[in-house]
Amino acid sequence: MFYETFPKRVTRFPSTFHITTRFPLSQPPRTLPLKEPLTFKYLGLTFHPYLTMKAAMKHICRKINATYQTVAAVAHSLRYDSSATDRGIRSSPYILCRIWRPCVLGFATENLRYLVINAQIDAVERTLIHSLQRTLHCFTSRHITMIELGIPPLILQQELHLVALQFRYTVLHTNTIAKKTLQPKVQISM
Repeated sequence: MFYETFPKRVTRFPSTFHITTRFPLSQPPRTLPLKEPLTFKYLGLTFHPYLTMKAAMKHICRKINATYQTVAAVAHSLRYDSSATDRGIRSSPYILCRIWRPCVLGFATENLRYLVINAQIDAVERTLIHSLQRTLHCFTSRHITMIELGIPPLILQQELHLVALQFRYTVLHTNTIAKKTLQPKVQISM
């Protein structure tokens, strides 16, 4: 299904896939058409059949917004479920940023290598910074917020992921299983 081009799809007969059932045997066979999905999930990431990655980007943005709700609930719990003298300390921006970073930032950067258009990365970055601004109640420019909190731009993080992936595929260390299995079995001696 991945490699089916639009002209092939138009000429396909029948136009949809189907299953023919023979149960019960006393009745004639029935044909059940199968619906083609608009998106599908693979390893927790949502894909479009043509791999445009729009569905993955929307899924990442939805997860960032949902994770913000968790961070907001934890921040509320820290603020109001503690004694009156500790409320200011537990709701400080430093504590809130320490809660936000592992919850939201980790998920936002996890699947960056799959996004192919800079506009998709910008949309994820806007959602990410908006989540951080809502958590800290600080609505300055997004670039200033990222610089102040030490969060590199997502374009750079994507490039770092891609370089690490390329290194993993091209360099074989001597103590890895792949290196040991790819060594030549026959040694030529002179």
